[in-house]
Amino acid sequence: MTLLRLEELFPGDLTAQLQVCPLLVLPLGTIEWHSHHLPLGLDGLVAQRIGEAVAAETGAVLAPVSYWAVGGVPYPYTLNLTPDAIEPLMVALFEQFSAMGFRVIVAFTGHFGLDQTLTLKRAALTVMQRSPVIILPLTEYDLVTDLYQGDHAGIGETSLLWAMRPDLVRIEAVPPDKPLDGVIGADPRGMASAARGAMLLDAIIERTAAVARRMLENVSAQTRTEYLAALRAGVRVLEKTAQQREVLPKQAVPPIATPAYLAGCQAIYRGDYRTARDHWERKFAALAE
Repeated sequence: MTLLRLEELFPGDLTAQLQVCPLLVLPLGTIEWHSHHLPLGLDGLVAQRIGEAVAAETGAVLAPVSYWAVGGVPYPYTLNLTPDAIEPLMVALFEQFSAMGFRVIVAFTGHFGLDQTLTLKRAALTVMQRSPVIILPLTEYDLVTDLYQGDHAGIGETSLLWAMRPDLVRIEAVPPDKPLDGVIGADPRGMASAARGAMLLDAIIERTAAVARRMLENVSAQTRTEYLAALRAGVRVLEKTAQQREVLPKQAVPPIATPAYLAGCQAIYRGDYRTARDHWERKFAALAE
């Protein structure tokens, strides 16, 4: 299928496309230190590649990748923008793309620290509560938590880029006896591979495309209400986690990716929004104890 890039379409092209498939894919990344073996723009490179594949698979329009996002690791050459700067931008983007005529927006972020994840999902919830548009705000791992729960410059991110752009992976940049500064997760040396990355890439693309199609083709008013309730419960979890991180030592705050949270993500993939809400409400209750 032909890849439709928003910036290359003429007005008549977009008018015709909106009649056929009013679906937009919006890739999001950032500029951030990814240790010595990966490039600064990894998050956007991965999101753009996945966005291209999902758009081609579904017939969606692909928006240009955005490298402006919230937060980042405390290492050099990292943009660290605030929610106050980025959340209004996301809200405006969602509202204006909706006004153009897109009925479903897949906002896919390859940068998925807590602050970015919360900002993206809260902006989506804000707009959906006052607009008929359906927004699927996804992190890299949301729909594949049975295979991958996210990392930073670790096995997952290294493998994904290796499958896409092997010229941008310098796995031998640091000797094995030296640490890879800034890696969050397992050391990718000896574990990451292009084959692992290709498997993850295929799963992310296939599942994202499937959920996007489902939301475009078969979402009743009741289903939309249940989806909003689930997303609202997930946002509450992220907000509570962010609040606790501000006042407690990091080791005292449970990670986002507990079994309950991951189960909620898988329920979203299945389209079981009531179950997703229940899992995330249980996660919130545990945080509030």
